[in-house]
Amino acid sequence: MKKVLIADDDESIRWVLQKTVTGMGFAADLAEDGDKALALLGKNPYAAAFVDIRMPGMEGIEVLERVQARKSPTRFFIMTAVHRPDVAARSTRAGAAEFITKPFDLSRIEGLLRDVAQEASSRERPFRPGEQEDWASARIVGKSRAILEVFQSIGKVADSDATILLLGERGVGKELIARCVHELGGRKGPFVAVNTMAIPRDLQEAELFGFEKGAFTGAEGARDGKLSASQDGTLFLDEIGDTPLDLQAKLLRVLQEREYTPLGSNQARRFRGRIIAATNRDLRRMVADGRFREDLYDRLNVFPLRVPSLSDRKEDIPLLADYFLQKYCAILSRPPRSFSKEALEELSAHSWKGNVRELENFVQRLAVLSTGKLLRREEVARELAKAEGAPDPSCAPMEQLVEERIREFVRRLGTAIGSEGGLHELFVRQVERPLIRVVLEATGGNQVKAAGILGINRNTLRKRIAELSLAPKARKKGRAR
Repeated sequence: MKKVLIADDDESIRWVLQKTVTGMGFAADLAEDGDKALALLGKNPYAAAFVDIRMPGMEGIEVLERVQARKSPTRFFIMTAVHRPDVAARSTRAGAAEFITKPFDLSRIEGLLRDVAQEASSRERPFRPGEQEDWASARIVGKSRAILEVFQSIGKVADSDATILLLGERGVGKELIARCVHELGGRKGPFVAVNTMAIPRDLQEAELFGFEKGAFTGAEGARDGKLSASQDGTLFLDEIGDTPLDLQAKLLRVLQEREYTPLGSNQARRFRGRIIAATNRDLRRMVADGRFREDLYDRLNVFPLRVPSLSDRKEDIPLLADYFLQKYCAILSRPPRSFSKEALEELSAHSWKGNVRELENFVQRLAVLSTGKLLRREEVARELAKAEGAPDPSCAPMEQLVEERIREFVRRLGTAIGSEGGLHELFVRQVERPLIRVVLEATGGNQVKAAGILGINRNTLRKRIAELSLAPKARKKGRAR
């Protein structure tokens, strides 16, 4: 049975929360001060912890800081009666998932516990402080037929000196494939990546081939280029299709003669490295149009390898998303998180025009923004809409928000909608319930005022409160915090 820690010096708060927690199927441990809470956290694994800020001895935020809440698998909920933004901000920095202001609504506590229950049975990996992964190493993630064929091709060519031409859309991971080829080939030298388009036009040749002192204005000393830096290793020429024609001719000599000459020098040097080129362009058409040398294309195209787009390996999206989430939670010192099944379905249904790179950047943003340990469909859909330039839901008209929720409900029903009945009453009740609840909260429970604001008779309001089960729950009186 999953356990929840309740740390508060108010006995009535501990009693109410204990009843709520055990009623939701959890076991509860109680602590009346920060020192005991810290001791219990050091001995037991907890799915969640409700921690009061102000307790005798050690305060709640210090407890979170001591246990490194950001890296802990426990989901921490900070409780306080102090209505100050700086306290909320400090709690969040300390690693609190939620900031609960007293007096709190027990329905909210129940909702948080339902989330915790789902997280506890999710596909989340347990947190192990000693378990480290080298996130900087080259790793291809996937099990689709398309990516397995890439694995097989890498295995065939890695230990040879054959020039490789990687083809594929932007963001599919061509540089990652090149790094894997380099690492599996066991080369002694380094992996050196070059994108000539990222280098100013008048410096491209000097960057690649190096130069001697006085080779051009400003060359106050000799300097080796990328070809020299990649000796006995791998030179990765990214976006080779964007290379100017005059530089293409000099690269051809490197591939043909395995030698190059630095700027300002008459002495040719041997090149002992391997060359891997990549492009998202159609080099055959560029050759036909006279924009790419045919002889260079022939030299590069010794071992062509097409890297599949994400649309060709959709079954890998859940694996990639989970991998990137674990990666950035570790890098950014966030607690381990996971996607719900529905959230992964949302990601898999999305059209990733930027391929794996776009998916990685999106998941990294989720790792930064999310507070819960289980990322749900609604959160993923909302962030996808923002990424595509959709208006912020918080600024959208009420009618639009309601319509979107109804559309989502109907979409989930699918063909089963024909067997449904009473949808009108269902949605009217779902809108009416929160409307009455919010107005009652705003009027401090004054039904006369609430009825006036709503524009209905007081007796009608009483009747609707009873029918919608909105009567306030009785609770034990405790010391105000």
